[in-house]
Order: sequence, then structure tokens, then C-alpha cells
Amino acid sequence: MTLPGPVFFTSSIMPVMRGLVLKGGGRKVVPLRVRVGYFHHPKLGHTLIDTGYSKHVFSLTKQDWFLKLYGLLLRPKIINDAPLESGLARLGLQPVDIDTVIITHFHADHIGGLRDLPQARFLCSKAAWQSLQAKTRISNALEGVYPTLLPDDFETRLSFIEDNGGERNATDGTDIAGDGSLIAIALPGHLEGQIGVFFPQTDPPFLYAADVQWARDALLENKMPGFPANRTYNNRVEAMESVEKIQAYMKQGADVLLCHDWHLHERDIDRNVPAEGAAG
Repeated sequence: MTLPGPVFFTSSIMPVMRGLVLKGGGRKVVPLRVRVGYFHHPKLGHTLIDTGYSKHVFSLTKQDWFLKLYGLLLRPKIINDAPLESGLARLGLQPVDIDTVIITHFHADHIGGLRDLPQARFLCSKAAWQSLQAKTRISNALEGVYPTLLPDDFETRLSFIEDNGGERNATDGTDIAGDGSLIAIALPGHLEGQIGVFFPQTDPPFLYAADVQWARDALLENKMPGFPANRTYNNRVEAMESVEKIQAYMKQGADVLLCHDWHLHERDIDRNVPAEGAAG
């Protein structure tokens, strides 16, 4: 089947110096976005790719001191008190309407809104979940992973992408729904088990590459992040291989979008979000 591909809205704006996410990029401040993807699929229903930040990143700090420290260090700002709800409203939807969430990886800025989706089931890679489960709270926190953000019934609603749809195919990925319309692409390095989501039937083919890089400029100029962002890789060798994989897709004509790229994309539906962010 043919899908039109996803659209995206923003849960948060993070102003940072360009040189932090692009080595040699200078001190100009750029507004990194924290995107949430949406599409509808006959099998998966109303589907999100990640959830971005939410109020839970701030409200659960009394239960999790590591999450509190994360907030003090990064000072994330959400665009309003309910960014997921307001983003979905642009699409005529409510959180209760969401059937499926594809989790690219378990960093706080990608799973912060899971608790707001009471009806959704969750899909992630086996490697991502097994890594989270195997680590201690401290080890997870050091990698920016906070299980406190997960719904209490998360495991009962969790399925693995490898078990959900189809087999591996020629794009070196896993068929998420079993119909060839969206493919999970393994992109480790930033965090173990990270995936991107490839829509091979759109025109041009579209690949959401999550956090392989923070900016499209880095892919085009073949540059890595500056210090200290370049010290955040889970596995530097795998991260470089994932970058090369995405660059190969680009050379083949795929349209690539990164979660945090400050450049607006034609699939962004909230182009008027203020660059300075808001609540938080």
C-alpha cells in the first residue's frame, strides 16, 4: 500500500550554540526542535513517532532525582503546558485517539509524553528495551534514559518491531506493519537500539532519522557535533556507521529529516512556533 508519509509538530524548542551540534559551527544560537511525527495506517491506526517532551519531565522529579538533575542541567522548555495535546489538536485528534507509538529510542525528549496516551500500544526495537532493562538506574540516567517517564502499564502495552509485522528486506530494515509501507532502520550509536523510520513509497522516499545527527547541515558537511555533545555517543563507531548509512540514503534521493534540526521542513505543520520556546 502507499502511505502519504508523516507530518510533524514540535513539543519543545532548545536554543543552543550552533557549534555545539556542528563542529566549527560558531557561537550563533539556533533553535533546536523536538519533533513528534504522526501518520495514519490501516493496521496501526493513528500513529505517533515518539512523543517529545511533556510536563512529566518536570512533574516527576520528586520521584526521580536523576530526572531532576537532568532538568537542571539541560533546562528543557516545552512550547506550552500540553504540547502533545496541542499538536494533535492541529490534526483534529486527542491523545485518547492515538493507537500506536513507534519509539525510536528511550531518551527523555522522545518518550516524555507516553503517560498522556492511555489507549496507545508501544513499538520499539528489542535492543532498545533490552538495553534499558539490563542497566541500573544510574547507568540509564547517565545515558539520558529515565524509566520513571514510562506509564505504569508500559510493558503490557509493549511489542517489539521485530515481532510486529514482517521480515527484514532489501533496505536493511524491518517491515513494521508487514506491508512494505514503513521500515524500521537500525541506527545505533547515539543510543543502543535506536531506529529510524523509512517510508519507501512516498515521493521522494522519506526517512525520519531521529537523532543520528542534530542538524542536516552536519550530514551535508560531514561534520560531527562539537564539544561536549560529541561525548554523548553510546558507541562512537556505531554512530559513525549510522551517519554513513543515512548519507547513503540521501545520495539515493531520500528526503531525510532529523528530530532536532532547526531548519523547517515541508512536513512541519507548526511553522509558526516561536524559536525561543515557552513553558518549563
